[in-house]
Amino acid sequence: MLRIYLLAALIAACLLTKAQRIDEFIFYKNYPAALSEIQKGLTMQPTAELYFKQALVYQALNQVLSAEKSLVCSLKLDSTNCKYLTEYADLLNQSGNPYKAVEFYKKATQLQKSDLNLKFKLSQCYLNSEDPVNAYFQAAEIYSIDSTTIAYNKLYAVAAQKIGKPELAIKLFEWILSKNPYDFQSYVSLIPLYMKVKNPVAVVRTADLGLYFIPKNKAIRFWEANSLYALREYEESIPAFEDFLSKGDSVFAVLKNYGIAQYYCGKYHTTIKMLLKCCQLTPDDPIVYFYLGLAYKDQKNYPKSIECLNAAIEFAQPPYMTEMYHYLGQSYSQNREFEKSIEALKKAYEYDHEKTEILLEIATTYEEFNTDKALALNYYTSYLKMAGEKAKNAEYANTRIQQIKEYPASKNRKITSATIK
Repeated sequence: MLRIYLLAALIAACLLTKAQRIDEFIFYKNYPAALSEIQKGLTMQPTAELYFKQALVYQALNQVLSAEKSLVCSLKLDSTNCKYLTEYADLLNQSGNPYKAVEFYKKATQLQKSDLNLKFKLSQCYLNSEDPVNAYFQAAEIYSIDSTTIAYNKLYAVAAQKIGKPELAIKLFEWILSKNPYDFQSYVSLIPLYMKVKNPVAVVRTADLGLYFIPKNKAIRFWEANSLYALREYEESIPAFEDFLSKGDSVFAVLKNYGIAQYYCGKYHTTIKMLLKCCQLTPDDPIVYFYLGLAYKDQKNYPKSIECLNAAIEFAQPPYMTEMYHYLGQSYSQNREFEKSIEALKKAYEYDHEKTEILLEIATTYEEFNTDKALALNYYTSYLKMAGEKAKNAEYANTRIQQIKEYPASKNRKITSATIK
């Protein structure tokens, strides 16, 4: 019996010495020697801890698949060890499998229910696996226990933002910036949130604050410009766009939005200049051609307007077709190509029957070039019928119907679309 005890003690001493040697090799990053010692130990007596250390070495060597196999072996021998569960979940999450990682983080949190860092990792993993609702509830639980740790607040803010709670997300990001005004990510998250709640003043204020602490960061200007643009604060967006572009970045989205903002500010020359650059970068964007067509139209360059609006229609998707055909019809009319104008206006109405004012434009265009007023009369009547109480020009349409019926076609006065309200 004594001999057995002595043998057991000797084995234990050998294992302890081997474990110390392995730890020393790992500490000094002598990974080949550590793996060699671990393999000898596993040959003598496989243990969960040896497999765990093997996994750590493989991770240090960026051999992720080998590390995963070692951790699976650890968990087979000790499936309730929180350290092994967490390490395996970390590895799965980092290697692009957050869906499976969630399962192991949940097991670990059940074993150590008071560990907020574990709950934090689980919440992050929910976000990575595109499950923002569970991420939000997990982050809210952490926040109810500890509302003073910046990392916890940031996770809670991101989750709130993703599930459509902008007011809460704004409150949390503002708190974060009050503690750490150099947090770039919080600025670029907060600015679009202010855009969602339609607060352009806060957009500008936050961008200015961010650029005060991080003056060379172009992304803050980018988000400011695009948020103001989305809020239709075109005049205010232009300086932000210009500051971003002055740094030398000709980004398609920025040039496009900048050009459109200039259009709404009545600066058609700059609009054309910017959008022509956009055509070189992306030659099939229908919105670019659409606003080019509008800018040329406002400059009374109707041939170019027609060319660009036709290009916009060629590249466009159905939601944009009505407006594109509508403006194309107007450009044809102003270029005295009435038959083409009628054809385009009919197309516009086909795509959206709610746009009943187009029927009135068709009627007035027929009056403009066709001596037979029967077609105009039909469209005036259709306009009143289809628009009903929503008819903005009902009085005008009724007047024209009466005049067409009372007087011969030769005596009917010519009218233009400018007569319409």
